[in-house]
Amino acid sequence: MRLTIQEVAVRAVDAPLDPPLRNSLNVIPRAPLVIAELRTHQGVTGTAYVFPYTPVALGATAALVRNIGAGLAGREVAPATLWAELHNAYRILGTEGLVQIALSCLDMALWDALARAAGQPLCRLLGAAPRPLPIYASLRGWGAAMLAEEAGRAVAGLGARTVKFKVGQPRLEDDLDTVRAVRAAVGDGVEILVDYNQGLTRPEAARRGLALEALDVRWLEEPLPVDDDAGLAALRGQLRVPVQGGENWWGPKGMARALEAGAVDLCMPDAMKIGGVTGWQQAAALAAAKRIPMSSHIFVEASAQLLPATPTAHLLEHLDVAGPLLRTPLAVKDGMAVVPERPGLGLEWDAAALARWAADV
Repeated sequence: MRLTIQEVAVRAVDAPLDPPLRNSLNVIPRAPLVIAELRTHQGVTGTAYVFPYTPVALGATAALVRNIGAGLAGREVAPATLWAELHNAYRILGTEGLVQIALSCLDMALWDALARAAGQPLCRLLGAAPRPLPIYASLRGWGAAMLAEEAGRAVAGLGARTVKFKVGQPRLEDDLDTVRAVRAAVGDGVEILVDYNQGLTRPEAARRGLALEALDVRWLEEPLPVDDDAGLAALRGQLRVPVQGGENWWGPKGMARALEAGAVDLCMPDAMKIGGVTGWQQAAALAAAKRIPMSSHIFVEASAQLLPATPTAHLLEHLDVAGPLLRTPLAVKDGMAVVPERPGLGLEWDAAALARWAADV
């Protein structure tokens, strides 16, 4: 079926994150989401959402999705064609930041519409069969006691065999105590990953990385600012623990730059920042060319459809920000995400929840 775009409707919600997401830099207590509904003349609607992190950016993001989407009326639902056209159209303004977020939202909605029209999960449209995906439970707490308790619940409740948490206490010993506390809570059979959220200097990253690898930490995520490719590459030469990064790469070009510099051992693009489904496909090809394991960052519904079609697929991050707004959140059983057979991205919004947390933008 040839689909043509009738309109793009946009809504914004500002729902609480329960529990809040904590790290060394701040606390994120809410999930401000922009939801696009791309309606076609043929009666098929595609939907997707993005998460601009702060209510301050909610109105601007919604306006960008709405205004860019208005220019698509009458066009064929052809995501790859429109991705290239829109990135060219906004090249002078710049296709990073909120512009990229808006373009990714529209791209994901376009792909969702195509897959719904085909009556297939998106991964099948991309040439892959749905399959269970190993998760890592991405913890929201901060400090040894809170994280140990949360990690124990993730292992018992989700069957998680890998957990990740934020570190970056002022003293190295406090970070080590946190790792030890989580290890005591989950046992020896669970892998531990840590995330510094770009918070260290080069010397401190080397000092903490060496100490953490002695505790059998399996990846060191974003120890340095995302644009310090030279520093990250040098750090990799000093450590045995793999350096992970990618959630803050803007588009495939940002990823290509980092990979060319040798900045990471592992990668984890974010569907919203890398360019939606189309950008993810380009990113997956880059990772495959260098044989770099590729995980996901949040956006569990889209990521569950994208990873089966990713040649070097590694782990799906289980940090669910939209679940309370959905009729059927992504299911996890025995540490594996269950990829749904529903058409498209599998998003089925709960109308009452959307109304309850609607934001006026």
